[in-house]
Amino acid sequence: MTRSAPRRRRVARLGALLLVAGVALVVLATPASAHGIGGTQPTNYTSKVLRLDPAVPGVHVATIDLGNRLELSNDTGHDVFVLGYDDEPYLRVGPRGVFENVKSPATYLNRSLTVTAAPPKSADSKAPPVWRQVSDGTVARWHDHRSHWMGSERPPAVQRDPGRPQVIERWVVPLRTGDRAVSVRGVLAWAPPPSPWPAVVAVVLLAALVTGLSRTRRWRTVLVVALSVLIVCAAVHTAGHWLDSTAGVGTTLTESLYGIVGAALGIVALGWAARRGVEAAVPLILVASVFLLVAIGLGNIATVGHSQVPSALSAPLARAVVTCAIGIGLGLTVGAALRLRGSAPPRTRRASPPRGSRSAATVTS
Repeated sequence: MTRSAPRRRRVARLGALLLVAGVALVVLATPASAHGIGGTQPTNYTSKVLRLDPAVPGVHVATIDLGNRLELSNDTGHDVFVLGYDDEPYLRVGPRGVFENVKSPATYLNRSLTVTAAPPKSADSKAPPVWRQVSDGTVARWHDHRSHWMGSERPPAVQRDPGRPQVIERWVVPLRTGDRAVSVRGVLAWAPPPSPWPAVVAVVLLAALVTGLSRTRRWRTVLVVALSVLIVCAAVHTAGHWLDSTAGVGTTLTESLYGIVGAALGIVALGWAARRGVEAAVPLILVASVFLLVAIGLGNIATVGHSQVPSALSAPLARAVVTCAIGIGLGLTVGAALRLRGSAPPRTRRASPPRGSRSAATVTS
């Protein structure tokens, strides 16, 4: 009876921890508070180009970064102009490279996804263009507020029926090539998010499974296998991010840095376990599991609650990787922490003499 009471308390604490983790997953997966670690954020909006009107052979326009940016490639051998919000020349894409008009207000308004400040006074859409080269290629990529949702709240139609896919608006971005006017025509739509509850159940079950198995005689194998799975999750997630990213190598590397560091720590921990034993590697396993739990799991928790995710993986697979990283990472963190605590040397207590016994020192008469 005296041994079972502490065990029940430990189980109750573990259950409370898993419940809190599940509730936190639901809360953090909502659109109001979901943020990843850098890069393009998951969303429930889709934006795509339908056509060029009229079509221009050699000119191709598409949406990238989940519709947050447009990409125009020009293989015609002559300049193509992207017009700004007042129909002024904004970008020039041609055989001499990509140029932006520093007099165009769009040059400054398009530097962020949301308009945070007015253009400088030097910007004047009616002034003659002043071109500044930004690239020597024939491909331009830019934010365009006409092609993505600008509001902080959901559109009224979505608020009325958020569970139904629906078109929000049709957008147009004007181009000009020579004396010819061309329109990029696209559509912005709402793609309902998946329910986060299956992910919550999976996280709780995985965390409970890993934690429970880490308290058995097979705990060494459990810690090694769980950490190996976390490293695989990190590799798959990072590969999906790199293949999908349109940013430079330096930016993409920075966005993936925590996951890479966590995977490196995990590999070092596995090597240490193979060389010195799992017991000696428990502290490293704990540190690596925390890194991977945060970087791959909690840092990308918004993926669980959104339909469109910034990854070359399919959306269900990307969500499964993040869910697996959270569940196994949480279970491994708790299991390694409990094992680390259990490996401490037991405290010694001074034995008290039996009740009624005489002291070692006696008084002789």
